[in-house]
Amino acid sequence: MSIVSASWVDPLIGGRYHIDLPSGFLPSGFGLTGYGDVGGFGVGAHSDWQLIGTVDYTPTPWLNLHLGYRSLNFDYTASGGFDLGFNVHMKGPILAATFKF
Repeated sequence: MSIVSASWVDPLIGGRYHIDLPSGFLPSGFGLTGYGDVGGFGVGAHSDWQLIGTVDYTPTPWLNLHLGYRSLNFDYTASGGFDLGFNVHMKGPILAATFKF
């Protein structure tokens, strides 16, 4: 049995937007973040993209917590006569933390 593997590098164009929510209804430190990128363009993968939306909370200046949803898709076919390809769409909740030091 042989193992076939592949790797590739893709150019990406992306953008991110964050807004701090006013502290009237919620305690201070809450915000919203949206992120998206698109790439591939036939260089490595045929196409790839992702979208992420999170609700953010900053309890201390050195810690940010993020809860949201992520959708990641890529479509890759190996060149050079290899019978290898991926067409994957992963999606679901995301829980993350950012530590600043």
